[in-house]
Order: sequence, then structure tokens, then C-alpha cells
Amino acid sequence: MSWSERYKRFIDERARKPSGKIGIQSYNNPKAHLKSFQIVIRELALREDDEFVEIGCGGGILLKTALRIVKRACALDHSSDMVELSRKNNAADFQSGKADIIRGDAAALPWESDSFTTAASANMFFFVEEPEAVIAEIYRVLKPGGRFCMITMSNNLLGKIAFGFVFKLKTYSKQTMKKLLENAGFKGVKVREQFPFAQICYAVKPG
Repeated sequence: MSWSERYKRFIDERARKPSGKIGIQSYNNPKAHLKSFQIVIRELALREDDEFVEIGCGGGILLKTALRIVKRACALDHSSDMVELSRKNNAADFQSGKADIIRGDAAALPWESDSFTTAASANMFFFVEEPEAVIAEIYRVLKPGGRFCMITMSNNLLGKIAFGFVFKLKTYSKQTMKKLLENAGFKGVKVREQFPFAQICYAVKPG
């Protein structure tokens, strides 16, 4: 196996599609992501009557926090190992039916239109191959008036060097991200950056 192949496998197992012992260990206690999870929860201002969905749930730690507040939650990941881990970390809510956690494609969400009042995506959009399709699907499954918060990597100079050049991640300028969200139909779009690498997006589905 060449160096580039080993590198790609490492990135896949650790981040792009976490799997195996390394991926499970990383996402069972994702310390580097906890601050971003807090930002998402704060931006969405979750309520007891909210129906929450997370796209790219990893080990289910953000989902676990949301489930302490909302009445119902669903989550999706494309890694079977992450779905299993997320179900384990949210075992009581999964078994009771309060949470549904499934394997699937972010560009073809399995839920009906107008299903949720809130949606979240944390630290996964830079891997997405079809950004317009993913955002359109999130818009579709939100109810009118539904809120969406996403945190991803900034397109600033540090982000471009550290993540674009080294890890080949997809980052977007604030203007481009705003346009992606508005083109999908979102209103009240706000995109801001938080030093050093975070890009925080908030938007509402009209209605």
C-alpha cells in the first residue's frame, strides 16, 4: 500500500467514515468536537416541544445532549460503526423509541418532508461531495419555521492551509455558504467565523 493510500485510509477511518477500533475510540469521546456541539445547541435554542434531526451523528454525543431537551430526535450517519456506537451511547432513548438512529446518505434523507422543527450538522460538511443536494434535503425534512445550525471548517487562510491543503477538505467562503443556503430556500441566513477554524451557519425555513 502506497503512502497516499495509507493516508487516505487513515483519514477515512478517523474522520470521513469513522470505523474500526480507532474510529470508535475517537468518536466515543470526541473531546475536540465538544465545543462545537455546545455552539450548535446554543444556536438552535432547543425547546421541549422540538423534533430534532442530526445529519452525520458520529458517536451520538451531540444527539445525547439534544435528547435531554427535545421530545423526539432522529439521526443519520453513513458509517455502520458510528450508527452502532450512537445507538449504544443513547441506548435508553433508542430502545424507548424517543430516538431513531439509522445508516443512510445525507444527500437522500429517509424521512418525509416537514418532519422536524430543528436540524443540526457538526463537523461533517467538509466531506460532503454534493453540498447542494445535502442542504436541499435538510431543507425538505424541516417543517416550515424550522431552524438549522451547521458548524464546519472556515475558508479563512488558516483553514485553507490546515484543512484544505493538508487534509483536502472542502471549505466555503461565508458568501458562498450563504448563497448555498439561500438557494435551497432558507431565510434569515447568518454565517460567521469563530477563530481559528470554525464556520457557524444558522438558517430558518420560511413558514
